[in-house]
Amino acid sequence: MNAATRYERLTTLRSDSSFNVAASEAAIDALFKAQPVIKILTESDHTFFVRRHLTSSDESLIIYQVFVDETSANGGENDVGHCHLCRPVNGIVTIVDAAVNEEHQRKGIATAVYDCIAKDMGQAGVLLWPVSPSRMTEPEFKVWWRRSPALVFYYPHRERLGLEPRREFEQLFNEEFSRKGFRNAPAGALGTGRFLKKFSTISQWLGLKFTPTRDD
Repeated sequence: MNAATRYERLTTLRSDSSFNVAASEAAIDALFKAQPVIKILTESDHTFFVRRHLTSSDESLIIYQVFVDETSANGGENDVGHCHLCRPVNGIVTIVDAAVNEEHQRKGIATAVYDCIAKDMGQAGVLLWPVSPSRMTEPEFKVWWRRSPALVFYYPHRERLGLEPRREFEQLFNEEFSRKGFRNAPAGALGTGRFLKKFSTISQWLGLKFTPTRDD
């Protein structure tokens, strides 16, 4: 199974068609309006400020801008990095554009901003999800590999960058599970201890909330 197919199947597995988009967007909007500018600290102890807002244009994006000081962040000028996300779809948001100015790279900005986004989206009941293998850049992959390797372990970037395989993920997301998925499991399959144990582990990694009695 190629990376694109596996990505589509895992994304479908995580998607929630009953997700309340309006409520989620309202929660994000309220969060941003209450505190549009926040301070972040990178792993290397560099301090930056992030300005957060929703666009009102047809693009309907979630915007994070990075600044070196709070004054610049409040004014929205001279950002040193940015991250644009699509609005939530089926409980998922993905990054559509991200960049850090060359002079501020290798300071841990991307990882810190990703962590900030994941926390913000979690408060609105949304999961930050990687883009497809064909659209992901190598710098972006490195961030995901550090913070959520279970979601990108099968991307071809890993081989190109010479990173070690993650056999535990290969074993968990085996071909059998990818082919069936919990939504297409035969009647009674969800009641078996072996399936529930495997699905419980996957749920933890993917951030799923699984209720056995739910009708999918």
